[in-house]
Amino acid sequence: MSDAATVYQTLYIDKVYPYPQSSKPVISANYSSPGPVIEAYQGDTLVIRVINRLNVSTTLHWHGMFQIGTPDMDGAVGATQCPIPAGREFTYTFKADPAGTAWYHGHWLEQYTDGLYGPIIIRRQVEPNRAQYDREQVLMVTDWYNEPARSKLSRWYLSTNNPDGVEPLPDAIAVNGKFSQSLFIPVSGTSRIRFRVINGASLSMYKFSIDGLPLHIIELDQIDTAPYNVSSFVINVAQRVSFYIDLRELDPIYSQSGSSSTNSIFIRFQAMTEMYPVDILNYNSPYDIQRYAYPTFFNPLYLAILSLDSTNATPTYQPRDANPMPQMASLPSDNNMLAARPFNLTNYIVPNPTHYLNLVVKFAVDSTGINRGYMNDVTYTFTGNYTKLRPNVFQGIKPETKEPLLQQMANRPNTLGLPSPRVQAGSPLPTIQSDGYGHYLVPYQAVVDIFLNNTDNGEHPFHLHGGNFWIIATSDYPQAENLYRQAYLKRDVVSVPSNGWAKIRFIADNPGAWMFHCHIEWHMAAGLILTFVVAPNQLLAQGYTISNSQYDMCSVA
Repeated sequence: MSDAATVYQTLYIDKVYPYPQSSKPVISANYSSPGPVIEAYQGDTLVIRVINRLNVSTTLHWHGMFQIGTPDMDGAVGATQCPIPAGREFTYTFKADPAGTAWYHGHWLEQYTDGLYGPIIIRRQVEPNRAQYDREQVLMVTDWYNEPARSKLSRWYLSTNNPDGVEPLPDAIAVNGKFSQSLFIPVSGTSRIRFRVINGASLSMYKFSIDGLPLHIIELDQIDTAPYNVSSFVINVAQRVSFYIDLRELDPIYSQSGSSSTNSIFIRFQAMTEMYPVDILNYNSPYDIQRYAYPTFFNPLYLAILSLDSTNATPTYQPRDANPMPQMASLPSDNNMLAARPFNLTNYIVPNPTHYLNLVVKFAVDSTGINRGYMNDVTYTFTGNYTKLRPNVFQGIKPETKEPLLQQMANRPNTLGLPSPRVQAGSPLPTIQSDGYGHYLVPYQAVVDIFLNNTDNGEHPFHLHGGNFWIIATSDYPQAENLYRQAYLKRDVVSVPSNGWAKIRFIADNPGAWMFHCHIEWHMAAGLILTFVVAPNQLLAQGYTISNSQYDMCSVA
């Protein structure tokens, strides 16, 4: 076992124009999108200097990193920090924890929609499934929009001209920054490859498969699993799935010695069209003129190419809309893969809940005629760089324009005005309470069951900052609650079925201000967010203080 190291990385945030056919600026880290892979071992210290060369503010969220003891490094504007002003820089310092496949992305002004994202790989000294593969490959799938998100698409989305709340629909799919049939993955002399798939899209959920091969899933959102064999899987926004393939298992119809031999096979990302509120194949508005060489009107099937002889030849067979491979394994009617089990169940304890929270998710038109997202009838809105709350309040969370919620917790933990949990009808457990503005006070070490009741026609991927949670069951797979008791799988993104529900459980053992939100970027902009205020007094008892660099950044915001 080696000693923990310090890993340094500098990221320049700036605009690039990577596609000759497009005049759209892409917001990048180190002049590429995706940005560079950040790699470390679990327990290392990451020191990441972020230099903002944009003409607007920015910030980065380290998705999947728990930030234990470093809540101000989470990168969530208004909750944990002020944004990094144009022309300024900020250094994030935090532990590489937990291990697994994570990612970083912009958490302000819809910047990750325009390209500000990249992979994070945190390794264990001994990887549980390491004997199953010889090399690795990251696949980061994203939506591509022909128009900039903040200046055009968000304005169109959150306007009285869009009372139905129709999300901006992507114009194409990109994987590792490349469009369909332009990404080649050479086998490079091995038959066993681990793929790390990251959904960095702003809207789309995908069904993933590789022609002729079973997929052996070994990690979901940084939780190692016992190998779980499927022919395909569904991955929602912000989720990560790792699996390995063994080319010796390739269906003979595709092998070079088969009757329809080929030197390469298709890797498929099939967008789940039910995620979209309109018929994407026939929907043009707001894009009326096809003017780019890549698809202007959305094709929901993305094809990458796995080159079996590393010559980067295209497959000799024609792709079809459906995966032509016979089903090798069946997946339960469950996009969260609740039948996957943790790799090691020795001493695996799922505590009983001590608190409860029911959250009703809906969309509705507000008093100004704009369609917004609501949780328990509250839409989380922003003004300028900070959370807009209520004027003229002397106790409670203040509408300060230069004081993120975490700083308010540290400066005056006893006057936040957040109600304590109390027993209510419908649950024998104390119910976590809100201040009516989307902030929920959670006691230290509380074990909270959240029941997400989705009244919307769309499926929603909900992400928790500062930790992860057990997925107990969903309306697609309600029997999971009893089938897998004491062996629920943890993730940090749960996909809540349309007009359905999900039940999750988390332990509030990490003091801080942690956002919980739908990870569809348009829904975040529409206010489908809340913040858990976890243990303000414990935060100070653990010795947390606000750094001068955080104060300095807020003073010039």
